[in-house]
Amino acid sequence: MKTKKLKLEKIIKRNTVSSGSVFRDFTAKQKKIVDAEIKYYDVLVGLKNQRKRMGFSQKQLAERASLPRTTITKIESGSYNPTINTLISIAYALNKKLELKFAEFVFG
Repeated sequence: MKTKKLKLEKIIKRNTVSSGSVFRDFTAKQKKIVDAEIKYYDVLVGLKNQRKRMGFSQKQLAERASLPRTTITKIESGSYNPTINTLISIAYALNKKLELKFAEFVFG
């Protein structure tokens, strides 16, 4: 079993590229787009994790936020861009406050 694991690790290592090598030739605009997508994904994952930490199903969160369950599903899957009002409703349902911050992008 240990031999199979080592072989698998070698295969993974051999077929993995670093993010630096992937993004090396990106323009500043492309890097900005990728960075924004990563941050968006982080928000989605954070929302889903917070919901689960609080022990809510999607249906329960939707009811607390006065939203359709499908809206929560679509937000968590990234197939729906919620309005600020929707995010405020979700934050309130999770007993949290929504913070929106504009910050400078810095690229090396």
